[in-house]
Amino acid sequence: MNFDVIFNNWSFMISGLGYSLGLAAVSIIGSFILGVVFAAGRISKRPYLKYPSIAYIELVRSIPLIIFILYIFFGLAGIGVNVDPFWSAALALTIFASAYVAEVIRTGILGVKPGQMEAARASGLSYFQAMRLVILPQAIRSMTPALVSEFTKLVKDSSLAAVVGVFEFFNRVNLVNSRELTEPFMLFGFAAVVYFVLNYSLSLAAKRLELRADV
Repeated sequence: MNFDVIFNNWSFMISGLGYSLGLAAVSIIGSFILGVVFAAGRISKRPYLKYPSIAYIELVRSIPLIIFILYIFFGLAGIGVNVDPFWSAALALTIFASAYVAEVIRTGILGVKPGQMEAARASGLSYFQAMRLVILPQAIRSMTPALVSEFTKLVKDSSLAAVVGVFEFFNRVNLVNSRELTEPFMLFGFAAVVYFVLNYSLSLAAKRLELRADV
């Protein structure tokens, strides 16, 4: 096994992690915010909030991510909006993940005893205040494992941004492989190890947060 192909191209490949982590960070934050909005909309008793939220979640979940990335990038360009490939990919990842995150959050909210909402409303809190201050903090504890699973998918899915020219980590590994043509198993094995380290670190961080929340 020849490790020189990794050492000789180390800085070039690793420098792409900035784009990968940036995509993951933006889409994780954005998808969580959107997920909360659409989860609240889906469980709402108001039809004008509930049914558009259901339509959004079901539509997004039925379309492959790569189509979202290509459609947003070329669609925006087609109407004269010039968006950097990084931000168009981040937007696509955010929209795509938000539909799945919304379902995770909805399940977590429904898992909280109904009496909690009733008690919060009786104390004078509005629906959204009760949701933000009482229900969501309790729901997050139960839905942390599922959220971490969705967020680790985002880290891996960031590699699909290469289709619109984002020079992220996996794109650089693939470029090195195309140039070298000698050690594909070594290079792609290296990429797998890097993604494992990133996702395992995310899982450990989530477990620490979960333990703190339980204290």
